[in-house]
Amino acid sequence: MKNILSFKLVKIIFIFFLIIRTNIFATMTLSPDMERIFLDGLNRLFKDDFAGAIERFDSLCVIEPENPFGYFCKAFGYDLIMDEYRNLNFMDEFDEVVTMAIEKAGILEKKENPSAEVYLFSGGAIGMRGVRRAMIGNWWGAFTDALKAADKVENCLKIDSTLYDAYYGLGNYHYWKSVKSRIFWWLPFVGDERKKGIDEIKISIEKGKFTEIPGKLSLLRIYIEEKNFGEVFRIADELIMRNNSLHPLWFKGYGYIYIEEWEKAIDLYNKILQKLKEKDFYGVEGEIECWYYLALCNYKLGKIEDAKKYLIMISPYKGKVETRIYFYENYINSAEKLLEKISKTN
Repeated sequence: MKNILSFKLVKIIFIFFLIIRTNIFATMTLSPDMERIFLDGLNRLFKDDFAGAIERFDSLCVIEPENPFGYFCKAFGYDLIMDEYRNLNFMDEFDEVVTMAIEKAGILEKKENPSAEVYLFSGGAIGMRGVRRAMIGNWWGAFTDALKAADKVENCLKIDSTLYDAYYGLGNYHYWKSVKSRIFWWLPFVGDERKKGIDEIKISIEKGKFTEIPGKLSLLRIYIEEKNFGEVFRIADELIMRNNSLHPLWFKGYGYIYIEEWEKAIDLYNKILQKLKEKDFYGVEGEIECWYYLALCNYKLGKIEDAKKYLIMISPYKGKVETRIYFYENYINSAEKLLEKISKTN
């Protein structure tokens, strides 16, 4: 039960972070140089040029060292690396810059009439730290961070409720709040606002300044939840063609698994394995996720020996990897169960 609750808490904090992290980008009033550097860094980030992105975000810190924005961008970059490449190897770097962002924003909060974006800096950084604390098992720290971040965002909205690109955040909020409160839809004050949330995210994609790609990545996760795999494949293929990044490949793989396109899934997860190895910073957790799905696909196709080969590759990592980094399931446990099932029937 404790593990189940912990896994749910990760999801809840993760969703809250999705709601606030891109709103930071949506509310920026930057100098032309700062905006140019930021957009270049963000573009590099979504093309998996992480070294180039971090270098550009470093420049933001040099230009305005007392502004929390550059430090937040660096933390965002390290967070994306760890999420996309399934590793926690950048935790020290992440902790350093996210702490700097929180401290810099805290100084600005104490000044007279702090802006709305200052509270978003602070809330975004605290919320991001909460996600990472949850993933490494610091549940109390994650919980307190979530409460602090929510308070900061509320202060932000009290100051300025007209943030245009905030449709991205509003859309995520309305959608995931509805999903998590599904059993209460019959109550008149709860209701199902999933469509409203999706429509708001689409507005941010069409008209937002910084939220097009993050909005589409959000829709990938939402359409997996909705089992609308046609849209999953359409958006994933568009992003793959534009940026050739790893992130949409994970969602396309989940889509193939859900619709039982086992051969296509095998080709895709082999491609993901190849892309993982192109970077020095990928984690073995990413390989394990691929190996499990390759095992599952081969099992479903009746290729039992091939399935066992991948499952046996996973077995030595039991108790040695960070399984809480996985969003959908614990692949170590799933591999163990599948291998046990095969052993009993063959």
